Amino acid sequence: MLRGLEGDLVSLFQQVTHPAVTTLFVLVYVGLYPLLLGLTYVALKREPGSRHVRYAFTYTAVILAATPLFYFSPVGVTGYAIGGVEPLLYEHSGIVGAAVTSIDTLQKAMPSLHLALAVTASLHAPRGYEFISWSATSLIAISTLYLGIHWVSDLLVGGALAYGCYVALPVVQAHFEDSRDPAPVDGVRGD
Repeated sequence: MLRGLEGDLVSLFQQVTHPAVTTLFVLVYVGLYPLLLGLTYVALKREPGSRHVRYAFTYTAVILAATPLFYFSPVGVTGYAIGGVEPLLYEHSGIVGAAVTSIDTLQKAMPSLHLALAVTASLHAPRGYEFISWSATSLIAISTLYLGIHWVSDLLVGGALAYGCYVALPVVQAHFEDSRDPAPVDGVRGD
């Protein structure tokens, strides 16, 4: 349904292509993305408190929520599905493209986990690094479209999924914490 409404919107991101821009976005997609996810966790781990635990739980919740969608809503790579959009990651990025093609099934799903997990990292960005984190997340979003990997709707749903997990997780955690700590019984003292 969304694909019909979206049409060839992704082609707007390839109005101008250049090998240097392609190289930049390949580095963003395969390099900046894991760096953002990993450094967010390491930086949060160094902060006082347990924000790193909340980040890890949100990250896991996003993966778990997206897993059924990978099986039940597979979509093709836009570079192979839309006329006028080239699969730049797979066919025009040299050795990286060859490596990605050798391990990638070329089957994507709604939502984009690249964007969902980048949004998760940015929602949990270490204090003082929010702008850098959201800038990296924006570059990751643009790279998935420019490189001809995902549909715009995949990104929208990925961002919404990440935000939904971010908002829902504290409620779920509070529920489980309440159920683990039974109310004291009159006349019985704990240890």
